[in-house]
Amino acid sequence: MKTTNVLLLITPSSPGRFNGVTDFARANGWHLTVSDRLTHTLDGWTGDGALVTLRDDPEMERKVKSMRRKGIPIVDLSYSRPDIRLPRVAGDNKLIGQIAAKHFKERCFKNVAWFSTKWGVQHELRCNAFSEGSLTTPERWIWEKAPLRTKSYDWKSLSKYLTNNLAAIEKPAAIFCFDDADASCVESAAIAAGYSIPDEIAILGAGDDEPLCESQIIPISSVRHDLARIGYEGAKLLASIMKGEKKPEKPILIPPRGIAERASSDTLATPKGLTGRAKKIYQDNIANPPSTEMLASALGVSRATLDRAFATDIGMSPGKLLSRLRMDEAKRILRHRNLSVSELAQSLGYCNSAYFVNVFKKETGVSPRRWKLSHQRLVHPEEAPPLNGGVRENPPVD
Repeated sequence: MKTTNVLLLITPSSPGRFNGVTDFARANGWHLTVSDRLTHTLDGWTGDGALVTLRDDPEMERKVKSMRRKGIPIVDLSYSRPDIRLPRVAGDNKLIGQIAAKHFKERCFKNVAWFSTKWGVQHELRCNAFSEGSLTTPERWIWEKAPLRTKSYDWKSLSKYLTNNLAAIEKPAAIFCFDDADASCVESAAIAAGYSIPDEIAILGAGDDEPLCESQIIPISSVRHDLARIGYEGAKLLASIMKGEKKPEKPILIPPRGIAERASSDTLATPKGLTGRAKKIYQDNIANPPSTEMLASALGVSRATLDRAFATDIGMSPGKLLSRLRMDEAKRILRHRNLSVSELAQSLGYCNSAYFVNVFKKETGVSPRRWKLSHQRLVHPEEAPPLNGGVRENPPVD
């Protein structure tokens, strides 16, 4: 039986795509020649098909054209070069941008920005969709287009560029980054400048590179770009083309799998005025919060004035804000503490654990225990956030 030989030319290397391809390859008896670099040894390669990630790179383009001249079927697993006509399976960049906008919209962020170190077709699709779906038009921080940029990876200049932009944007602000590497750059600059994440600067990446996102001081929230499915569906498409089946007229776009929510965006934006002061009172008294009437009295305004401020600033009632803050605090505690459900409910001021579990499941779709299993992050006890809404100055994790 003839072995199917397939070249896997993914650069830079992507575990997600690679895992998707290898799952299909194992199930179908493929032999893979794997390269994440444009080595000269590939010039003599002949096989049955190739899976590539086309970039704006002359050498990559040359090798792809060489394989096409030999009649080798090729499927592109990216959307960087739609100008080169190839069968293509790629992420839905517009939907990625829309999901990011929805994420920050639900958190009431009016001050938003887009950041990417580079600019291309995929960047533009995500950025435009993010802009269209946001509460206000985002600022565009594009390092490749910065007038004083020296070179792509000059960290000193990039850090200064980000620091200046972070200082200029009104707080609280939310930054959507092209990918998790860009998000880590924003976080590094924000921490160095002394900003609180996520309360002053909320950050969202894309790709859900778990080792990268989880290794940051503040774990980074990320759109789950479904790279594994892109790899699998790309391999499946290549198999059909190698059998002589018709190529699709349009790219096959794979939707993202929602958002992996982590601490970098786990907050609700509130302005510094009346609503912001109300939020602070709730946070400081999360286990024994005042009634809405008592809250209005403490702020020196009428109940009607307080309700109008909430409706204008964040589009929700004081009671809804309290519920949201309790859920945010529950998630933070679940990430770092090992409390029973009863202890957790009590620390948040719920009358009983059953009611707390019902509220939590309605909010997240899963029980507190299941949520903890998928989000827990082990830290030293001294780094863990205090209970009962206590505020730690410059907290190292939250």
